[in-house]
Amino acid sequence: MGACARSWFTSLWSQRCSAECGSGNRTRTAVCLMDHVTDLPLGNCEGERPPELIFCDSGPCQNQLEWYTGPWGQCSAECGNGTQTRSVACIFNDNGRMEVVDESKCSSLPQPITAETCRLKPCGVQWYVTEWSACSRSCNGGYRVREVRCLADNIAPSDRCDPSSTPESREECNKQPCVAEINPSCSDQYHNCMVVVQARLCIYPYYRSVCCTSCSRSQFVQVSSENTMASDIFH
Repeated sequence: MGACARSWFTSLWSQRCSAECGSGNRTRTAVCLMDHVTDLPLGNCEGERPPELIFCDSGPCQNQLEWYTGPWGQCSAECGNGTQTRSVACIFNDNGRMEVVDESKCSSLPQPITAETCRLKPCGVQWYVTEWSACSRSCNGGYRVREVRCLADNIAPSDRCDPSSTPESREECNKQPCVAEINPSCSDQYHNCMVVVQARLCIYPYYRSVCCTSCSRSQFVQVSSENTMASDIFH
């Protein structure tokens, strides 16, 4: 070999086949060197470039457990940050015959991820809302509120959102009428308890006892009316 000889040098083949069973490959690296030091363009070496990949067979895949991953699904958001998912299954591979088994059987193997973040494009400015507050009343109509903000893609406040699409920040709730909860053991023992109610005698323990149902309903109607008036004042 002369002083300016150009020769192919190769690393040793990788010791392990890329597949634990079935067909795989082993690799090595080929470089063209002159004077055993200088790298040259691959085309300047004489002869064909040595192969850098050969096939290998690790034997039939018998009683082999492995994870199978399906294709990634669509991104959950048309813009901004979203999530995409894929199915993952534990497979029992018996020389090419595949069978889905319980995931616990593959617990000793690193499990592939089933979800990852995705981002198709920036959203620009858009409306953001908080969760609704609790309703101001449990019956007879109340209201609940939430905060609404216009934010840019970097979550900075903006005034460029479309006003016509502004989400509602307040809405009515619990419109069902209030129903008095009467104790089952409570009953009227007096034949004309309506007179007791009209005479406002329910403030006395005796009449509250003998006209229990009528007095309870009367008190409920009075409290409900007062709550309605208070709610109207603060609306």
